[in-house]
Amino acid sequence: MRKPLGADLVIPALALGFAAYFFVSIADLAWEAKANGVMIGGILVVLIVIQMARTGIAVAKRRADLGFDALWEPREVLGKRVGMVVITVVFVATLKWLGVTLGLLLALFAALWVMGARGKMLAIVPLIVAAAVYLLFVYLLQSDIPHGPIERLLS
Repeated sequence: MRKPLGADLVIPALALGFAAYFFVSIADLAWEAKANGVMIGGILVVLIVIQMARTGIAVAKRRADLGFDALWEPREVLGKRVGMVVITVVFVATLKWLGVTLGLLLALFAALWVMGARGKMLAIVPLIVAAAVYLLFVYLLQSDIPHGPIERLLS
């Protein structure tokens, strides 16, 4: 029986889209940032090509097919997977208005809740991660990540 590997190409396909967006978005940056961006994006593209080649070789040798069964199975976690995709899309779509700190806090809370976390960890982990991101990227590095109500309040 052939192993279905089509699902293994979903993340590389999304990563390739991200890499293309990344290359376009760094066009107006300083040369140092461009150099770093091209290096990071280039590594990502190389890893994508390796994964696609691995899958292509397995399909060519008839050890695998491009079925997506692994994406839908087991059925009991399909809701969690869809929930994580929805949370990610909402996070990206609202990042400009919420800012990175509040957006990350809410997205992590929602993601942990969808994955089944309850109790103290449901509050502690998003708070610590959001605070760390704020301190590192907003306060210390003063980066151009999206600023929302929390960043404006604390500045």
